[in-house]
Amino acid sequence: MKKLITLLMVAALLLGLCGSALAYGPDDPIHIPFWHTRGSGANGAVLTESVERFNETVGKEKGIIIDAVFQGSYADNVTKMQLASQSIDETYPVVGVTSSAHTAMLLDDGLTADMAPFMAETGFDLNQFVDSLLNVPAIHDGEVHTLPYVRSTPVFYYNKTMADAKGLKAPETVAEMEEFCKALYVPSEVAGEEPTTYGFEFYEDTSFNQGAFLLSQGAGFAKINEDGTTSSPCLDEGSLLKLFSDWRRWVDEGWCRPYDSSSAGTAAQQRFYQGKIASLVASCGSMGNIAKYSAEAGFELGVCMIPYYTERAVGIGGGNLILLEGNSEERLRAGWEFIQFLLSPEQIAKDAMTTGYVPTLKNMEENETMKAFWAENPNYKVAYDQLPYGTGNETPYFPERMEFMNIIKASTSLLIQEQSITAEEAFEQVKADSAHLFN
Repeated sequence: MKKLITLLMVAALLLGLCGSALAYGPDDPIHIPFWHTRGSGANGAVLTESVERFNETVGKEKGIIIDAVFQGSYADNVTKMQLASQSIDETYPVVGVTSSAHTAMLLDDGLTADMAPFMAETGFDLNQFVDSLLNVPAIHDGEVHTLPYVRSTPVFYYNKTMADAKGLKAPETVAEMEEFCKALYVPSEVAGEEPTTYGFEFYEDTSFNQGAFLLSQGAGFAKINEDGTTSSPCLDEGSLLKLFSDWRRWVDEGWCRPYDSSSAGTAAQQRFYQGKIASLVASCGSMGNIAKYSAEAGFELGVCMIPYYTERAVGIGGGNLILLEGNSEERLRAGWEFIQFLLSPEQIAKDAMTTGYVPTLKNMEENETMKAFWAENPNYKVAYDQLPYGTGNETPYFPERMEFMNIIKASTSLLIQEQSITAEEAFEQVKADSAHLFN
């Protein structure tokens, strides 16, 4: 794949598509396609506002027009970028949003441009970002192929009105979470019907939601050994079996609702607003929407750090910004202007306050805008306070990571949704199906 893409880029250069003839300025602006994953709600609104603001200010001054195109999920966007690279034209993206794990895939394909030269030229300081957000495979050996943009951690959302009525304190550990959720569980008065209120719903998001519970046992998904081989601590040390066993027990006890087979996150949040579930784990990047709809439903929203087993830990997900190889120098420079704008303190603060994504810069406690906002909206600071305990979902990266996630997902479905196998059987199935991935 990488060789094919390289040959296509050379061909494009010979045809003049990637040449240096695309000069631009206020009287002759250049259009820069920006492929993103932020389609609706608070995320879509703040993205649209940022693009319009850039086009009206920096873009107008320098002759750059950003054309934002929503391309679906991170996986959708990556696939479309790979396909577009095989026939480069004026619609080919210059700037893209994708997860760091997917960025590593594009890096393997030779599709991410090194931003380090632009950073050096413009004085852009990489060290301004929170350290845990820079430990990604696309930043290495002095090259910078990705920058943190809308990063997130899972947090524990709960109906604070319900919890306060029962005198409950937000949980810190998984054991406390069990007691908290059991106390909020309201069974149906009619035998055989669904509970009036489930205490908890834990929907499948293998490397994000479940990943935090594995990391807190000290045994995450993967480890790169000193000899270069890859192993899986969650299999070798049994943290996945512990999670499987607990999760299935929660469902069997009745207070934890099994997740839906499709659109599970959206469906769980809708039930939360309706009072049908009292708590859930979801991305902090959904906080803007969850806070809005909780208020409209007439209850106070509570947010706390994700509960842990033995040590506080959390995975960090969300989106990064990239420049796409195959573009001309002028297009890349124009794209870099836009990236700088999106990663300015003003825009980062606006994004965080609107959506709930973590502000990616260090010392945001000293930023007057964020300080004032957090004082009035403490729920939004929870995820930022979790960052010191965070590990990027893409770390460590190995090419088969996505395959491993899908293997775990398949067994989780049989265990929690269909309830057709036991926790031990699900664990052994994951071990058997993933044996070829680890040395």
